[in-house]
Amino acid sequence: MDKLKLPVLLLFLTLQVNALHAQQRHTIEIVGGARSIISNNNIKVRDSVPDTTTIKRNTGGYALIDLGVDVRPNKYVEILGMFRIRNDYGGFWGSGVSFDVRQLWLKGIIGNVVRYQVGDLNLKQTPFTLYNHHADRIDSLPAIFNLQNEIISYEKFYMDNTWRQQGVNVDFGLNFSKILKEIDFTGYMTRLNGTNFVTIPDRLMSGASVNIIQSRHVNFGYNGFWVFDVKGTVPDSSLYNNSVNTINLGYVTDFRNNMRLDCKAEFGWSKSVWSKDVDASQLKDYFIHAYATLNLPKQNLDFTLGYLNVGPDFRSIGAQSKDINYAAAPNYYNYYTNKQIARPLSVFDVVRNENIYNTSVSSNLMPSNPVYNNVLPYGLATFNIQGGYAKINYTYPEGIAVNFEEYVLSEIRGQGTNSLKLFTQSKLLAQFEINKLAHFSKRLKVNLGANYQTTWRSSDAAIEDVALNSLQFHAGIEFEFIKKMDLLLGFVGLFNKGNDFIPVRNSYSKVEYFEKVNYDLSQNYSGAGIRFRFLSDRIYLCALYQFNTYTDKQNTNPSYNLDQFALIFNMTF
Repeated sequence: MDKLKLPVLLLFLTLQVNALHAQQRHTIEIVGGARSIISNNNIKVRDSVPDTTTIKRNTGGYALIDLGVDVRPNKYVEILGMFRIRNDYGGFWGSGVSFDVRQLWLKGIIGNVVRYQVGDLNLKQTPFTLYNHHADRIDSLPAIFNLQNEIISYEKFYMDNTWRQQGVNVDFGLNFSKILKEIDFTGYMTRLNGTNFVTIPDRLMSGASVNIIQSRHVNFGYNGFWVFDVKGTVPDSSLYNNSVNTINLGYVTDFRNNMRLDCKAEFGWSKSVWSKDVDASQLKDYFIHAYATLNLPKQNLDFTLGYLNVGPDFRSIGAQSKDINYAAAPNYYNYYTNKQIARPLSVFDVVRNENIYNTSVSSNLMPSNPVYNNVLPYGLATFNIQGGYAKINYTYPEGIAVNFEEYVLSEIRGQGTNSLKLFTQSKLLAQFEINKLAHFSKRLKVNLGANYQTTWRSSDAAIEDVALNSLQFHAGIEFEFIKKMDLLLGFVGLFNKGNDFIPVRNSYSKVEYFEKVNYDLSQNYSGAGIRFRFLSDRIYLCALYQFNTYTDKQNTNPSYNLDQFALIFNMTF
């Protein structure tokens, strides 16, 4: 009973705060959330030699509270401070309890013109300057898996495509009566890492954006992104500088029957410099991205055609940092088999393991993983790529959403050969809210998705040939069989077959050699659960079971099965 007191107390506190807030405007609000997870995990290694070393079962979990105070002393200033109390199950008499500051920021308005924020920031510019692409995450996951994916987003402050930083942000706008309609300015500066006063200098990140709205039809702007080491923070150091400058253009026009054509383009250039290191040369390159979207509201359709050209030496660490760190160890069963080798990450880890995800951008180019994305591993900012794409979106207001996209791309410069790789990606996502279509009150949602990728290269030397196919698909059901109580079912499949050459780069992003890899890999991830929603989707209790099989027919890594039973209580307020 004691374990239930905390969630009940927080639920009561939330109701009281909301009731008071409805009566009058308060200058102080309580914000935050609570979560409790307990899980039992089991691994079965399918190796030629029975695994008698790895512990087969693992039980663990935690409970935490995020409690914040949002203070508005007047209409010009707002302050938020949030701390976290966490207790890992198995800690006794306070030995497993930790206290941390989760968020701390101050924001306000100067002279009713300039807005500012100091402290924790959620920053985003354009897809080629500062942008979290989430390139390897599965789009539109079934609800049974998305519950844990949303926990990752909460823990890592993934708000849309933002990166979490600490620093200062300023923005303001100007309105005009003639020629121009509006000009908006935004600037920020943050610290990526501090100096150790010996070998590591202070590294700062800054950016600025100017968006000019000429009229309802025309807009254009400038975006700048800079990462630089502070001279003098360490003696005789090679200083790093990465700068990206872009220009964006936009044009919108309307036709009869409410049809609209939206044309957008962004182009720019980058430069990366290591000042005193003779082993590192400058990297300079450019990119072009342009697309047009035709909106047909009466038909509930959008058509998009786009062109993408990103140079081989284009570098933007703000846009090419990956959210998944494939070098990180999973939090369960880091090693397995009698030889205790590192366990390769599976879909099971990508969906639910927050330990492998990054909070901030990386100063170095992070490695990609062709198992999860071999066409656009860095999103639209993937370098050494050119080609076109098309998208079709259909949205029916009564509960249907279907999205299809097709990419046809190629390398610009051969990697280790004069021959170029060719890439294709076909993605389909569909969601059906059957309760809206059939006009009944209880929730019934079905979502489906598939992503098929190919990588191909043909050369005069057969040893250079590449042929890699990857298929990812998923299906899920969310059914409210009793009011506020849902049955959740889901499945994710991932299959990789073929060969490729993976570039191995040094700290200056130069290719040192190519590693040939062969895949004949299949992963199946299924789950079922019961969820009870208390007041809204933000407060729920869920019991779920998930089962994952990792089968490597090449036997590069021994195959294994992972299953988990978990209880999750989650609340945000």
